[in-house]
Amino acid sequence: GTRHTGSLVLLPREAQQWIPPENLDDLQFADLAPLLGDLPPPLFVLGAGGAPMHPFIDLAAQFREHDIAFELLSTAAACRTWNVLMSEGRNAAAALVAI
Repeated sequence: GTRHTGSLVLLPREAQQWIPPENLDDLQFADLAPLLGDLPPPLFVLGAGGAPMHPFIDLAAQFREHDIAFELLSTAAACRTWNVLMSEGRNAAAALVAI
C-alpha cells in the first residue's frame, strides 16, 4: 500500500493532496468540485478531523443539489468507511482532513 501524509481527496483510483480551508466551516462544494472530475461519484464522505462540531447543513445541501449523497464523519471513521466502500466496489469520493 501507499502511505500518504496530510489532507487528501480520494477517488476509487486516485488520491490527491488537498489543502482544506483553515476554517472548515468555510468549505463549499465549489472548493471540491474540480477535484471530483467530470462525473462525480454519487457518494461523498467528509472526514472532518476529530468529531465534527456541527452538521455542515449548507455543504450537505450543496452536494444534494448535484445529486451527491453527503456523509460527515470524523477522519478516523471516514477512513474506515472508505475502506469498506472500496472493498464493496462502490463508486465514492472522500475528503480527509489530516489529524
